[in-house]
Amino acid sequence: MKKKGLIILIYGFCIIDLFSQIPNGAKETFHLRIEQENRFYISKCLETSFPYRSSWSNILMTNGAMIELAFSKITLGATFLTDYQKNGGTDKIDFDLGYEYNITRSLIVQPYIGFELNEYGTGPTVGTKLNKNFDLFDHISFGVFFGIRYSKSKDFTYFDSTEYTHSDYLSASIGANCKLYDYKRPKIIRNW
Repeated sequence: MKKKGLIILIYGFCIIDLFSQIPNGAKETFHLRIEQENRFYISKCLETSFPYRSSWSNILMTNGAMIELAFSKITLGATFLTDYQKNGGTDKIDFDLGYEYNITRSLIVQPYIGFELNEYGTGPTVGTKLNKNFDLFDHISFGVFFGIRYSKSKDFTYFDSTEYTHSDYLSASIGANCKLYDYKRPKIIRNW
């Protein structure tokens, strides 16, 4: 039964791929991307009552959604995240400005800079993502990504009634996305 399900799944992808008729040499002009991101991070911890006690945190997790607009390879993104290790979960927002470099037609590297906004202020961020797209139709694709990020923002948490200051976040993220896009067809040169 598992083999039959796998064959049906492969056959379904082959049929869907028939509808993907993006011409060779076409260039993307605009896209809207919606992502679900899971981020794993460590940060520098400082116990506020004893400032000499500084260490790196355990691996923590946050997740959220991102919306991204792009025009001519320049991207603007906003990610809305929730930190579950805090009491009640604290929201934070990342704003990013990036640029997409195509390695292949469906493999894209995207370096970016930006800033993080949380309830205690803001801090600069820098990072990069590796996106892999799977075109399903002429103007729709699904994809997966892996990213790394450094953030200089500060934050506070309480563990066992002790307050800690967090800073210098190093994180790795994975996720999936859906992209709606438009493209410019290549010019057809006819030599008569």
